[in-house]
Order: sequence, then structure tokens, then C-alpha cells
Amino acid sequence: MANESLYLVKLQFKSDNVGAGSMVLQLAVNPATGTLNGGAEGHILEGTQHSPSFTARASGHLHSTGYGGVTKVGAVTGQAVVSFSAPAIGSFEAPFTASFGVDNSWEGEGTFTVGEHTYPCKVSLLD
Repeated sequence: MANESLYLVKLQFKSDNVGAGSMVLQLAVNPATGTLNGGAEGHILEGTQHSPSFTARASGHLHSTGYGGVTKVGAVTGQAVVSFSAPAIGSFEAPFTASFGVDNSWEGEGTFTVGEHTYPCKVSLLD
């Protein structure tokens, strides 16, 4: 078996749509088992006044595809804490999911869902 070490990856999910959400997903990747563990932070309903922010812990799996430009697919699930700033101060918990298909440079497409809000996004690697 090859010497496969745990590594970290930071992905940006960003939509071109006005009013859509965005997030940064930070993951620890265990290539030996294909497991993903990490957290996300971002905004939903961007472009609206006082857009809610969220943080989430999530875990899931990463798989190699062997297909052309999409060489990795991954998905994570967890719980998000959605927070509102003034004047609507408060927070609540909501289900969180994210999935993506990327190339070897971690560039591609994905979606994330916080509660009932789902956002298709472009995915890119952050330094």
C-alpha cells in the first residue's frame, strides 16, 4: 500500500447568481479511508439586507472517479448553526449538506444546502 498521509484542503463554494449563498469548506482528507471531516462557514441569501451567516461541522466521503475532467467526488453532511445579525438577532440549527465534483486541482462544481436553501456553485481551491 502507498504511503498516504492525512492532508487538509480548503474549498470555496461561490455562485454567480445574485442573492445566492457562498461558503468556505475546510476538510481533513484521509486518502487511505476516503473519509472527510471538517467545517464550513458562509452566508445564505446573500444580496438581501442582513443576510444570515452559518457555521457547520460535517463529515463524509471522497471517491476517485477515473472519469476525464472530474477526478474526485465528495459529499459531507452535518448540522449548521444559522445566525442573524441586528435587527433580527438570533440563531437556529438546520441540516447541512455539501457535494462536489472536482479535477486534480480541486476546481469544479458543487452544491450546498442549509435548511431549505440549496445553492449550486463553482468550487475552487483556496490557499
